[in-house]
Amino acid sequence: MKLEKREITLNEYDSLKDAYYLEKTLLREYAEGREAAQRRETEGELSRLMREVGEDMEKTYQLMKKSEGNGNSSLKM
Repeated sequence: MKLEKREITLNEYDSLKDAYYLEKTLLREYAEGREAAQRRETEGELSRLMREVGEDMEKTYQLMKKSEGNGNSSLKM
């Protein structure tokens, strides 16, 4: 099998979209952990983390929208 050198293009919008979905998954995991938590302190900490991730998701979403409007500039590696 012959290995070929392929050009990999990183798209800003796609990278932000990936980050958004990872944050969404993290938020879901925090919510599941909060349901299973038995200590009040743990529930409180998970709630705090859920708020932080929600804020990060909002920022990422806004960046995605800006990036989408800029013609999806690409970075080549």
